[in-house]
Amino acid sequence: MKMHLDELASLDASGALNADERRAFEEALASAPPGVRAEAAAFREAAAALAEATGDAAAPSAEVKDRLMTRIHQISRPGGKGFAFRFATDDDWLPHPVPGIRMKVLALNAERSYATLLLDVQPGVRFPPHHHGGAEECYVVSGSLYTCGRRLTAGDFLHADPHTDHGELWTDEGCRVLLIVPPGDEIPDAAG
Repeated sequence: MKMHLDELASLDASGALNADERRAFEEALASAPPGVRAEAAAFREAAAALAEATGDAAAPSAEVKDRLMTRIHQISRPGGKGFAFRFATDDDWLPHPVPGIRMKVLALNAERSYATLLLDVQPGVRFPPHHHGGAEECYVVSGSLYTCGRRLTAGDFLHADPHTDHGELWTDEGCRVLLIVPPGDEIPDAAG
């Protein structure tokens, strides 16, 4: 099955392509529509922000790359061009710079400059204070989260304007949140 450029862009941004794969991707990208090139650039920007936040983290292992490539080859595009589905059974969680958090990149919209992420946060995790370079929206899917002096539970929502500073967030029981953020927004330093 032929892989789509957006799938290759995410692999390229994460450093998962070998030299031949990267060369083929770059050749295909050169003749791609501007929206696809912008999406690839946004993936690279988000990956660079994650890499900066995590320091000298190791590249994905061969096993992780093989699993990811297998999964990408299994994906079909139901609904046709212009639709992207993500399913609860998709086991493609990525590590987050803050220990105890894993994330799924559900969508990346380069034209409107936002990423839709699903975060799975383990009990007891504390997310350090951070600055919002752009608007941030957080919807609690399950569990609970403490922020701004309030306890948010499933169904609660928080919007933060651009250029605001957010104090520490934490969860006692763990939670799952849907987060909409600019793809290049600064990711907090996990080192504490």
